[in-house]
Amino acid sequence: MYKKILLAFDGSPDGREAMAQAETLASRCDATVHLLAVVDAAESMLIGEAMAYIPENKQFVMQRVLEEGVKRFQRAGCVATSEIRYGRPAEEIVLCAREMGARLIVVGHRDQGALSRWLNGSVGESILHQPPCSVLIAIKPQRSASSVTPIQQAKARRKA
Repeated sequence: MYKKILLAFDGSPDGREAMAQAETLASRCDATVHLLAVVDAAESMLIGEAMAYIPENKQFVMQRVLEEGVKRFQRAGCVATSEIRYGRPAEEIVLCAREMGARLIVVGHRDQGALSRWLNGSVGESILHQPPCSVLIAIKPQRSASSVTPIQQAKARRKA
C-alpha cells in the first residue's frame, strides 16, 4: 500500500511521535522511508555585515537527528534515507513528496493555541491544501483518564 513514505522530521517530541507511527506503517508495508528536515531560512538566518547565513551548528544538529532516525528505521528492517532542505517547510515537503513519488507524507502535530496557530501557521494544514498523496498527521495519544463512563458500566449500575 504505502511503499514510499516521506517523514517530515525535526527531532521534536511531536516529530518523534510521527517517527514512531511511520515506523509502524513502514514495517508493516515493507516501505522505504525518506526522512526530511526542512530548515526555515527565514527563522534560522543570522545577519552579519550585510550577509545572511544559516549557522553551521543548526545544520550539524539536524544532520545528527536525521542520522539517528535513519538508524532507527534500519533497526526495524526498513530502508531509510535522509535529506536536509532549506525553505518554507510545507512547500519543501510537498515538493520532495512529488519528486520522490511518495505515497504517504507523515508529519507531527504541534499542539498550539488558536492565536499561535493563526500567527505561525500549521505545516500539516498547509500540506493539506495541496497534497500530492495521502497525509498522516501524527497526534500523541492522550494518557489522561477519561471522565466518560463506558456504556456497559452505566447499564450494569441501573440493573443493580
